[in-house]
Amino acid sequence: MSFAVIIPAQETNKYHRLGDLAPFGDTTLLEWKISQCKEFMESSKIYISSDSKVIEGIARKEDVNFIKRKKQIPYGEIIINTLSGVSENIIIWTNPTAPFLGLKDYLSMMQKYENNNINSIVSVHTKFDYIYYNNQRLNFSDKFTSRNILKPVKIVTNGCYIVEKELALGGASLYSDNPFLFELDYLSAVEIKDLHTYEISLELISAYFKRDLGV
Repeated sequence: MSFAVIIPAQETNKYHRLGDLAPFGDTTLLEWKISQCKEFMESSKIYISSDSKVIEGIARKEDVNFIKRKKQIPYGEIIINTLSGVSENIIIWTNPTAPFLGLKDYLSMMQKYENNNINSIVSVHTKFDYIYYNNQRLNFSDKFTSRNILKPVKIVTNGCYIVEKELALGGASLYSDNPFLFELDYLSAVEIKDLHTYEISLELISAYFKRDLGV
């Protein structure tokens, strides 16, 4: 079983004009994520997927692989375009927008994948909340129900996916029909998806170091 790490990256996006090159601590979101991945994976098995020349330069500087992809293509095509350039058979697809998904999380997910008969893992965070869908109650009745006995929902964090390469290529997707849903704690589950969550994440860096490094 051979693992490879894929980090898709953009030079600009909806949450910051610098995209995954937005400042984060004393580095950038992308370089922060590369550093995290180097803690559990050798550089030769880390791939940056992007259409950006600037990001290509960062990949070279960090001594990791770079996969040039086409501009403005659907996400399914990004997956196919990227994975076609990877020789390893198990893909760890992780995003710079999950800056607090750290070493312990990745190692736990890899161990879960290796030791169980599963073909994919999706990182999630469980929420016990009152949910409406299409203006209909999804997990509660018209009678008062304590939140802690509600049927929980699993929210995909978009932090990490582990999947067989051939399965992802065949479906042009990181999702299988029956993935293992790997539960993350609140901090690891934080996803930067707009300017507000980006600014909050900057304030949480010290909490990350305190939790993971004890400093």
